[in-house]
Amino acid sequence: MNRTGNYSVVSLRRFQLEPEKMNISGNPQRGEPISLIRTTPPTPEWMGAELSRTLLEISERSDVATLLRYHRFRGTEADRQAGAAWLAKRFGAAPSIDRIIVTNGTQSGLLITLANVVGSGNVLLTENLSYYGLRRIAGFLNISIKGIAMDDDGAAPEAFEDACRKLNPKALFLTPILHNPTTITMSHERRLALADIARRYGVVIIEDDVYGLLPPEAPPPISALAPDVTWYAAGLAKCIGPGLKIAYLLMPSAEAASSAFDLFQTTSTWHVTPLSALVAQSWITDGTAEKVLLAVRREAVARQEMAARSFIHATYLTKPEALHMWLALPRRWTQQSFVAAAAEAGVLVRSGSMFALDEASSPQAIRIVLGSPETRVSLAEALTALGPLVNESR
Repeated sequence: MNRTGNYSVVSLRRFQLEPEKMNISGNPQRGEPISLIRTTPPTPEWMGAELSRTLLEISERSDVATLLRYHRFRGTEADRQAGAAWLAKRFGAAPSIDRIIVTNGTQSGLLITLANVVGSGNVLLTENLSYYGLRRIAGFLNISIKGIAMDDDGAAPEAFEDACRKLNPKALFLTPILHNPTTITMSHERRLALADIARRYGVVIIEDDVYGLLPPEAPPPISALAPDVTWYAAGLAKCIGPGLKIAYLLMPSAEAASSAFDLFQTTSTWHVTPLSALVAQSWITDGTAEKVLLAVRREAVARQEMAARSFIHATYLTKPEALHMWLALPRRWTQQSFVAAAAEAGVLVRSGSMFALDEASSPQAIRIVLGSPETRVSLAEALTALGPLVNESR
């Protein structure tokens, strides 16, 4: 594996892809830019038929007339049982439903978590490169975010401990699998090391496992290794579809879940939508969710292989099942000039500085999302347009 600076040229291993029909209809209108911005999973063409079937089943329920009349608050028992069954794919066994709150998406779960474990005026730690949406949520809650150094395995333990001593943080936010934006997957050993430091300094780990089910094999969640210090959030947005707006927030104990619920019980904006909850419940129970997950995973692999062929002379970090890649820019580009040139070529990309806590020291890199185009045809057009900008001498 060749190295240039802090980035690696990733050689994607070859996969034997099972035939899988994805949505291949409809090309972008001429002149319409192709967006490689949002990490939306590709949609199997048959998912619409599955949704129609499920909605028909829901319409025949005896309680359908009152379905939209009531809040589901922390999720019904059946909602939480479905969530526990889904989380069992990562934990090996279903966690107690008394520790689970079903939320209106992962961001909703993160807001609940930050309000409970950090609080206004306090410090939240995260890696120097991190999910930009977290800063918006923290800003809304008047929480100060400080970055810590990271290496090829994610957050550096020494930097975390140093920050614990100097900044008195309340929590550390991590995305240990397919980190956004670098795609790093944190090792088992690193998870244990960070959990040990968190426990010694009384710091909570907030684990965003939104990409956790995309790889067929991955280290166990930090929440499984250190449940006493971890609040864990996993939604369906990146492995099924963001439109469901469903996530499962797993807390260290039933008492912590009850306390979190009490803080937000009259704030209806985070309550899970009843119709979405029933669709998710049905799909998890009857195996449709698993079927979609496997299709998304296969399509992600295929799209990564397309990118590898197009960016053969580029330098980047990625993983076979990731929905995005972290592209190191050729020397002649700044982030701003590359984004502008890509737009001129008809492709929208997001500046890497959006993920940096300190934009002034942001690495010269761009996140390229492969999952967002609806079709492989659209993705191929975008990759072809970016090729001359990326594959050039440094």
